[in-house]
Amino acid sequence: MYESFYGLRERAFSLTPDPQFLYLNQRCRDAIKHILYGIERREGFALIAGDVGTGKTTLCWGLLERLEGKKVSTALVQNPMLSETDILRSILQDLGVKPPRTAEQLSSNWSEDPFDSSWLRGLDKKDLLDRLNTFLAERAQEDVFTVLIIDESQNLSLEMLEQLRLLSNLETAKRKLLQIIFVGQLELEEKLRLPVLRQLDQRISIRFEPKAFSRDDTEKYIRHRLVVAAGGRSKMRFGSGTLNAIHRYSKGYPRLINLICDRALLAGHTQRSSTITRKMVRSAVSSLRGKEDLGGIWRISWRRKAWPVLTALCVLGALFFILMRLGVLFEKTASL
Repeated sequence: MYESFYGLRERAFSLTPDPQFLYLNQRCRDAIKHILYGIERREGFALIAGDVGTGKTTLCWGLLERLEGKKVSTALVQNPMLSETDILRSILQDLGVKPPRTAEQLSSNWSEDPFDSSWLRGLDKKDLLDRLNTFLAERAQEDVFTVLIIDESQNLSLEMLEQLRLLSNLETAKRKLLQIIFVGQLELEEKLRLPVLRQLDQRISIRFEPKAFSRDDTEKYIRHRLVVAAGGRSKMRFGSGTLNAIHRYSKGYPRLINLICDRALLAGHTQRSSTITRKMVRSAVSSLRGKEDLGGIWRISWRRKAWPVLTALCVLGALFFILMRLGVLFEKTASL
């Protein structure tokens, strides 16, 4: 709606995890370097666990983009709420695993539909695991490593997590055949600390927690997305204090930054203004309340800030009362 007005080729603050919009501060750059190093060294497991709205899924797609062109097969599981067999089918389908050919097919010019995964439906868990093992071994002979990324991993069952640990045991005499990267919310860390998952937890060699942006990173994040969306310099300006307001209201969470900025640009477009003001940001926040749980976040923040002040006032009031009572007692004692 407002893209042409601001000279943008596409929406700058969409919630889709487009890797071209991925902004990497120093922490994220270091994390990706360590994860890529772990993949090159074939270390087995990595973990990305962070709060809601910190950009974990976009980071996943950024990793996949950086693995393109390398001797790596990749699979991304985005819905781990499936059953074990359905997850295995999803992995095989994403990796492009083909059914074994019959002798007749091998001797003919038979060609198969690369997108046909119907052959997977009739396989049970053992058949699926056997086919995955065969695929990994074949790729290893071609010196191609396989990387599996599982988003929303906090939803994996304990049984599936243990099954994935067993999958990581697939290896030759010198190297692992599969690298698994768990991506999920902070409760994933708590689940991995359970005694039943102790062996899996000990095998995770790389851990990274995405965090909310600082004020400086919030500004860089916004400007980065605008430059990408505009294909260069954008036509909009930010008024005095506008970026401070966006950071204050969003607390530096990328998802909230996107929501607020998108509504603020819409407000600016409605007013035919190329300058985004604090008033527009406040209008954006007001329009989002009731649609996103932003009000709760800000009310909690206000209460946290106000609680120490209220406590201090109560203590001072109690001390004043005690001192007044002591003063009355002293006066009575002196009069006696």
